[in-house]
Amino acid sequence: MTSFENYFASLKKILGRDDLYDIWPDFEPEYDEREFAWTNLKGLGETLLLNCGQCDGPSDMRHERCRACVSRREELAKNTYRQVVGRPMEKWPTIILCRIHTE
Repeated sequence: MTSFENYFASLKKILGRDDLYDIWPDFEPEYDEREFAWTNLKGLGETLLLNCGQCDGPSDMRHERCRACVSRREELAKNTYRQVVGRPMEKWPTIILCRIHTE
């Protein structure tokens, strides 16, 4: 269990409300679905990087909204990959959810 998972589990316990949420509280996604890139990482192969931007989500595929977001963006990235590289990407071996901040 991560420290954030432990925090939210403790919060439910303190409030006496085990029914509030499963692992993570709900959130409103806030990201640009076209902010993604791919790279070839040693030992991981072709890796899809998804910028979660300002999203307050947990970046955890166990959360329904994260899973839906990744699925939708993975398809966009596959289509773009096919256009740029000239061959299809059947399945990304590795997907990394990240928050990239620039000044």
